[in-house]
Amino acid sequence: MIEGHGDDLYRYNSQVRINFSSNICQQTDHTALKAHLANHLDLVNHYPEPQPRKLEEQLAEYHDIPAECVMVTSGVTEAIYLIAQMTRGGMSVIPQPTFSEYADACRLNEHIISYEYENDQKLLPTRRIYWLCNPNNPTGGVMTEGIIDHLIATNPIHLFVVDQSYEGYTAAKLVDVKQVMRYPNLILLHSLSKRYAVPGMRVGYVTAHPEILRHLRQYQRPWSVGALAIEGARFLIAQDKPAISDLEGLLKETARLRDALRALPGISVYDTDSTFMLCMIEQASSLQLKNWLIDHEGILIRNCSNFANLSPHHFRIATQSPEENDVLISALHRFLNE
Repeated sequence: MIEGHGDDLYRYNSQVRINFSSNICQQTDHTALKAHLANHLDLVNHYPEPQPRKLEEQLAEYHDIPAECVMVTSGVTEAIYLIAQMTRGGMSVIPQPTFSEYADACRLNEHIISYEYENDQKLLPTRRIYWLCNPNNPTGGVMTEGIIDHLIATNPIHLFVVDQSYEGYTAAKLVDVKQVMRYPNLILLHSLSKRYAVPGMRVGYVTAHPEILRHLRQYQRPWSVGALAIEGARFLIAQDKPAISDLEGLLKETARLRDALRALPGISVYDTDSTFMLCMIEQASSLQLKNWLIDHEGILIRNCSNFANLSPHHFRIATQSPEENDVLISALHRFLNE
């Protein structure tokens, strides 16, 4: 669990000058958030709400759904483990490659795990939990709202956990939050870490039918989200300035970067619907490439060799500024020609 995640910047300290390893937007100005938190440091002197109801009510208003459909967690990762615990011993389907915590949480809670869909989306009659990362990490691919809606509507026996942490990183139409009131077999996961680029705060939330959340809350320990994290989250939602201010522009730059990398001999780039992409290098391992880029260029990429169904040659990058992307393109060209 939690080994080899994308943003391992802490391992390299001052060696890194451009970080392509984290999917989270790197160009976010947190000046206002820091000032707000500095004015509320006295919150550390007191316990927070055992369950952050005010924040849940604020999120419910944000999405125009009842507060009973919202549950705040210490990041999406806590939500994943709580859902796996709630469905302990169940049969889970986890399409690969994807975020490793789904499988880790399921193994911890003695699930029987299948790592691929049944043929042609013809789901078996025995109840299963389907874990869908959408947009998917590490590929950036998206299952459209229509496909997921069809799966949920036509398979009421199954529980669908749809992780929409990267919903702000794609222009594709994803599952509407209001669908949780319609489908009692749907759980949506949301990340404030991704939306506002504050992974250190550890705030996520679940939207689901009230009956599901009534059961899920039984497994959550009190005070799982700290007082400063709650205050910061409330401030960010009130301001509502997403980390990516120009999504259309960043997606265009992603397409430019993808095409430039595909023009390099020995580099393959998978299609993506998001602002990050999965790549493969033929002549070296991704670990060798990662170490070379750190040592020679101060560039950090994500070695994806520890993702299920991927090889030692796979790596992931997230689009940065045009100037930084050009530095990466030039660095890869030099590596390939050494």
